[in-house]
Amino acid sequence: MIDKQIGNAKVGADLQQAVKEIISRAYRISTDVGREMEEVLRLGKDQPLNEIEARQLLTRAVEVLRAGAARRADRAVIEALEGDIQEIVGRISKSRETIAVPSRKNAFSPLIIRNHNGIEVAPVRPSPWFHEKEIPMMSGFVQTTNIKLWEQNERLDIHLNQFQATYGRSPRPNELLDIMLSKLNLPGIDKSDAFEIAELARSIANNGVRKPPILDTDGTLLDGNRRVSACYYILNSEEFTIEQKKRAEYVFCWQLTEHAADDDRTRVVVSLNFEDDCKEPWPQYVKARKVFEAWMGMLGATYPTPNARKQAVMKRELSQRFALGPNTNSVNRFLRMVQWADDFEEYHVEKCHRDPYEVKHRANEKFQYFDELSKGTTPGTVAYTLNEDEALKHLVFEILYQKKFRNWAQIRNLRYLGNSQEARDILRKAKDLEVKTEDDLDTAQDMVEEAIAIVRTKRAEERSLGANTRIEGFVKFLEELPVKAFRDEITPENLRKLLDALSLVRTYAEDAVGEDAARDPIRPN
Repeated sequence: MIDKQIGNAKVGADLQQAVKEIISRAYRISTDVGREMEEVLRLGKDQPLNEIEARQLLTRAVEVLRAGAARRADRAVIEALEGDIQEIVGRISKSRETIAVPSRKNAFSPLIIRNHNGIEVAPVRPSPWFHEKEIPMMSGFVQTTNIKLWEQNERLDIHLNQFQATYGRSPRPNELLDIMLSKLNLPGIDKSDAFEIAELARSIANNGVRKPPILDTDGTLLDGNRRVSACYYILNSEEFTIEQKKRAEYVFCWQLTEHAADDDRTRVVVSLNFEDDCKEPWPQYVKARKVFEAWMGMLGATYPTPNARKQAVMKRELSQRFALGPNTNSVNRFLRMVQWADDFEEYHVEKCHRDPYEVKHRANEKFQYFDELSKGTTPGTVAYTLNEDEALKHLVFEILYQKKFRNWAQIRNLRYLGNSQEARDILRKAKDLEVKTEDDLDTAQDMVEEAIAIVRTKRAEERSLGANTRIEGFVKFLEELPVKAFRDEITPENLRKLLDALSLVRTYAEDAVGEDAARDPIRPN
């Protein structure tokens, strides 16, 4: 048996001798396998092998031996090499003296990168540069579950300090992962996806990890915590298919060599976290248009016109295609926004005869405003109000083009403008005001804010004036409600809400009418 032959080798022999014995055994199995083994060990033939290099080459050697034995149906070799590769390599090197290598301050167990899907372990060529220094690295695959998240990641500084203060220790690997996934129960931590892992996971599920994470020699991440956390998320979520999970099972990584110094590690971290890679994300306008064009293509290729249920299925497919998640919220939002952007562009090009590309640039710049403009299909919503009043809609488009809205939040109150001629007149003055300086723009924006304030005030007055009527109606409803309805019909939850509301208003009512009057109810004549 191979492992016994090697295991009985002379105690104290170094790992190079083990490699030679494996090559010899390979030639005895087959000349072709022997040649494969020599090719596997080509990288180390011109220089002495240290422990990490030897273990890497031993791992690859065992893989080649397994493949050769499988081709020849050599049961003896197949049985000898059964089990986990790293366990086999451990048995091969167990009885040998440890070879001294440059080590870090704390002892560690090396993580061996491996071949996968026909891609072999190899040096990264050309060697990458980090913070003005060339730092040699090896490339290969690592099983996701063998990668350690980096507990010194500055991104997690507040979380880690809070965990230390709460539990008196550093987080374990599974707890560190929970922090990245926003699952750890710590006061003040938002349960939403703070590190946006889910969105990244959907991209990786479709495309794989496109930028290699960087590992230290012991497998600790120096760069790529979010990418690896996203892979864990994929592997443990029912959202993803078997094929998508396969893309996350192994990660192509770069790994520091055993010659790396602490200064090299620092340079990697500084370069990838402090130096800007100058990548500019696609504007929302561009992304939304891509989704819209794809949707129109899907509709055009479907006959007859799909019903609502079929369209929902199609939108889910579209959402997955663009890595927007399992539901269709983002797709629907993008479709609405693009439709309003199209209306905006058509108005300014066709009615106002403006340059079409200048209009597109303005639509891109103010694209987030179309999210608020497109909300609602029922009376009392922004979209409904503007679609029912074309003159108001075009007035809003003019003010938006002229950058006279201070923020998109002002858009929400436009739904109340239809009933206020005063506010509409002020908006027209704001539109007509010629802007030559920043002060002019401030003046126009102040006028828009004044119009918004008028409709807000009027809305508050209307709600106040309607309070008496509503209270009278509610009191009459309660008086006429059979007592048994409280027991048999009204749910406990609604009874609690009723008590809470009455408790809330009691104080204000007593202040207004006096405690004595509150205790002496008004009797009908």
